[in-house]
Amino acid sequence: MRTTHLKPKDSGNAMNALRCLAVTMICLFSFIAGGCDNSEEHAQTSAEQKVLKVGFEGMTVPCNWTQDTDIHGAVRIQGSKQFLCGFEIDYMKRLCELAGYKLEAYKFDWDGMLMAVATGKVDCAVSMIVPTPDRKLSIDFTVPYYYGETVGLAQKDSAYAAAKSVAELRGARVTSMLNTLWYTEQIDRLPNVEKLPALENVPALVVALQSGKADMILLDRPTAEAIVIANPDLRILPFSGEGSFNISKEETACAIALPKGNAELQKMLESAMSKISKSDVDEMIRDACRNQPLTKLP
Repeated sequence: MRTTHLKPKDSGNAMNALRCLAVTMICLFSFIAGGCDNSEEHAQTSAEQKVLKVGFEGMTVPCNWTQDTDIHGAVRIQGSKQFLCGFEIDYMKRLCELAGYKLEAYKFDWDGMLMAVATGKVDCAVSMIVPTPDRKLSIDFTVPYYYGETVGLAQKDSAYAAAKSVAELRGARVTSMLNTLWYTEQIDRLPNVEKLPALENVPALVVALQSGKADMILLDRPTAEAIVIANPDLRILPFSGEGSFNISKEETACAIALPKGNAELQKMLESAMSKISKSDVDEMIRDACRNQPLTKLP
């Protein structure tokens, strides 16, 4: 009788197949585990990225305004469905990119923004803030990132629209924004004007001007130019420079506000600021003026 060896041969094939399957499973597990490790490492790296919490006022075109979408590179406001857009948003995005930070944007009213800096609720604040001696008592400042000349804004058909010097503003009813250099010091230098109560934000100033409650408002030039684009019934008074609303270049300086004593953060910010040129800043302002909401102020 012939003896066959099919059974042992089949059994060997089965064992070889099982070994191959085991090796394959081990390799597959190692690949998946390695992928998971890489994913976890990437997530950990992302989670460890430094965050810069920045406060904004969010009510001043073209510097920083509030909108409902992320168009034009707007940044979401923390704890809100709305976004911040404008020149200072672009500036801080560039600064954070250069410094290796992730930008987190927070919105406050003017006084609340400065208080948030003083108490450390945010790392810094940017909203055309002039480093006045009073402010320096409670917060620190970087070097200036922009010099924003103060100008007057009036209705085109106003008796004051053609004024060529502060001397021609006699009798004008003038106001500006609460707790700003414009209101606390610069209006007081104007001879023989009526100083109206301060208002909380730029949209309120524009309403006061267009409703006839005020004859003139004081603002920085970029904001005034953006307002005129959106409101062609208004005009910037045709005089400027030192000796008008500003008595020195320092009064036009805008700097980043910081909590007291954070020298390391100040050094980091100023290092990144040194890499952003004046032409870069001017381009950001031009873009913001083009992208601002023209139908209404935020």
